[in-house]
Amino acid sequence: DVRVLANRMLEDGTVLIEVESTLRTTRCHRCGREIDRFHGFDRPIRLRHLPVFGRQVVVEIRPKRYRCPYCEEGPTTTQRCVWYDPNRPHTTAFEQDVLKRLIHGTVADVSRQLHLGVKAVEGLLDARLAPAVDWTTFAALETLGIDEVALLKGHGHYVAVVWARDADGQNHVLAVLPDRLRATVEAFLETIPDALKATVRRVCMDMWEGYASAVAAALPNAQIVVDRFHVAVHYREAVDTLRQAECRRLNAGRSPERAVPTAALRPLLRREWRSLNPDQQGRLVELFELTPTLASAYVLRTLLTAIFDHTPDRATAQSRLQLWVEQVAASGLSCFDQFINTLHHWQDGILNYFEGGHTSGFVEGLNNKLKLLKRRCFGLDDPVELFRRLWLDIEGPRLWA
Repeated sequence: DVRVLANRMLEDGTVLIEVESTLRTTRCHRCGREIDRFHGFDRPIRLRHLPVFGRQVVVEIRPKRYRCPYCEEGPTTTQRCVWYDPNRPHTTAFEQDVLKRLIHGTVADVSRQLHLGVKAVEGLLDARLAPAVDWTTFAALETLGIDEVALLKGHGHYVAVVWARDADGQNHVLAVLPDRLRATVEAFLETIPDALKATVRRVCMDMWEGYASAVAAALPNAQIVVDRFHVAVHYREAVDTLRQAECRRLNAGRSPERAVPTAALRPLLRREWRSLNPDQQGRLVELFELTPTLASAYVLRTLLTAIFDHTPDRATAQSRLQLWVEQVAASGLSCFDQFINTLHHWQDGILNYFEGGHTSGFVEGLNNKLKLLKRRCFGLDDPVELFRRLWLDIEGPRLWA
């Protein structure tokens, strides 16, 4: 809807292109009717446009003004074109290019590439990216995931991140919350429109009481699915604690030359039996001959992993887990006591995993994006800015593929 009138090179090497709108109407700012009575030209404005052959380009246009014959006193209205915002110094195409460059990039990098001020890039982010999720873009949410990420070293300044995975398998960031308190998470979940709340079938999370309470209060019809890999951390840690105690006991009366090589055996014990070669399996057998207690714990850990890997449904899982608890009791081992208490407390959430095999895997993968963003943009700790940048990294490639 524009026609090029002239172009020339400015003294600083910038290419100036003078254009004119070919549209012959606009809408009255007072009554909203379409008007075509030309009144004149407004003052010229210059807009930064996409570079050409490495040179900056500026587009100059004199917006047309039209007089309204329907309104009293005949007010005039400046014509508006879709390719620029009259309140901004850049064309829409240029601002989209800036956003594309910011995907997996930094404000400082884009500022250097385009010779644009840092404040200008930040202002563009504020103008073009919403500070919170736009619920109108979703037809259904399907699966939510909640997890926390530490923004500071030493696990300080935690923020809670809420993700969604729709029926098509597309991942979306919904919020970066300033803390992981129950009240904060529940308040956000309550902002989900009722129509979308009805589409939430499950919420995947680790074993954090605050998240579970918030979900139960705000989304009572959604299943809480405890991530199986967070469960595995607990029962594998129980075996690892027993390994440390047994190795200390075995090496207590031995000379350094005859000591059990705990450092070499540690990675072997943490792996599954079928992933070891015959030589590695033989080394473990020698250790198990010295400590049958550790051998029993290793077998029970392997059985529990097999339950999660091969159980087809919730009812079967419940019976198998109960049988496993009975086997632990019969073995006389006490290293699993704390895990069994956890298993009973989170039983419903753990059993929900067996209805479809849903996990927090997509949440952990997306959290890595946040951690990478945190390292890339050092010092970026504002939840709103984190949300904007995450949204840009995830949704940007889909919008401008």
